[in-house]
Amino acid sequence: MDPRREETHPKARLMLALAWVVGFTMWGLLLAINALLPSIQAELGLSFTVRSLVLALPFLSLAAFAIPGGYLTDRYGIHRTVTLGGVIASAGAGLRAVPGPPALLLAAASLFGVGLGLVIPNLPKLVSTQHGESRGLATGIYSTGLIAGSVLGVYATGPLATALGGWRTALVAWAFGGILAVAAWAFLLPNDLPVRSGPRLEYRALLRRRELWLLAVLFAAGNASYFFLVGAYSQILIVRGLGPDAATAQLALLIAVGVPAIFLAPVLSDRTGMRRLFVGGPHALIAILLFALPIVPIAAVSVVSVGLGFAEMAIFALALLLPVDFFPPDEVGRAGGLVISIAYVGALLGPLGSGIAVDLFGTFDAALLAFAFLSLASIVAVLLLPETGRRGRRP
Repeated sequence: MDPRREETHPKARLMLALAWVVGFTMWGLLLAINALLPSIQAELGLSFTVRSLVLALPFLSLAAFAIPGGYLTDRYGIHRTVTLGGVIASAGAGLRAVPGPPALLLAAASLFGVGLGLVIPNLPKLVSTQHGESRGLATGIYSTGLIAGSVLGVYATGPLATALGGWRTALVAWAFGGILAVAAWAFLLPNDLPVRSGPRLEYRALLRRRELWLLAVLFAAGNASYFFLVGAYSQILIVRGLGPDAATAQLALLIAVGVPAIFLAPVLSDRTGMRRLFVGGPHALIAILLFALPIVPIAAVSVVSVGLGFAEMAIFALALLLPVDFFPPDEVGRAGGLVISIAYVGALLGPLGSGIAVDLFGTFDAALLAFAFLSLASIVAVLLLPETGRRGRRP
């Protein structure tokens, strides 16, 4: 019997709820720093290069440590690996608030990313081992924690810093939330939850799987375009004629739409029995909207924002779900770690590539075209994947 079809363990719901809480706080910690960067730069006298590293280094560490995180997940189980990663991430997040030279801030940001890299591969593993045929619903549930934490981190941390008296205090408050979440995970869950770790913990067979590389390409392409938009969308709209406040509101709309999107996409893929439609369709929509963005009437920009936000988060959710479909529970930690590692290289290269394009051509048009064509190319990768939804399975 496929272990993913077995009955859900009685403690699995508690584990899923706590995974939501941990994901919420980890992603809130990741993006809370974004709202504080102007204050941090002014106080510490950072160059713009160093300022960008404060936000970028956690992604680099995440990409580097998602692979060992996946290995630890398969070797030692979900409970221990999330606890270890959560402790490291919370410590790194708290150290960002400690007074010292800029090097300390960068080291703390890197340490935070190490912990995050250990935590994230556990999410597909949790679904694979605990939620059987409800894996689309389970993925949708915990994924909402990630995007909800992101939204709160971006938009609530600035007011929090104002209320608490400074950016350091705000970072400490977020780190304390992370400690509470990890403590709840560590002490409310028993160590003996069933984890089906197989005896073979090597990578050669995984690296020969075409599906792994296709998933990595799809996730990396989605991350590249998403983080390009997070960094450049407001400026693109300002160039189109929107005021700064209206442009920022459109970016907020794009991000906020991700909350329902990241839940609905995996759930609907379960209901319809189709996975590829919910990956290829969003990539096609992103391509269309990016081609249209330079010419769409200003009155219709909100439609573009909603479409982009929904499509980007649908891809993110399915990228977390598809490793569960393609790999057995004893491999899904390592497979997910590899996919996530490559994906977050895309998160780094997307904004970098767009910046180079703007420097070379003086406008965002070339970057929009490049990411539109990247999404079109991703559709080819989708077509090369076998259908793993209900309609693609043999009776």
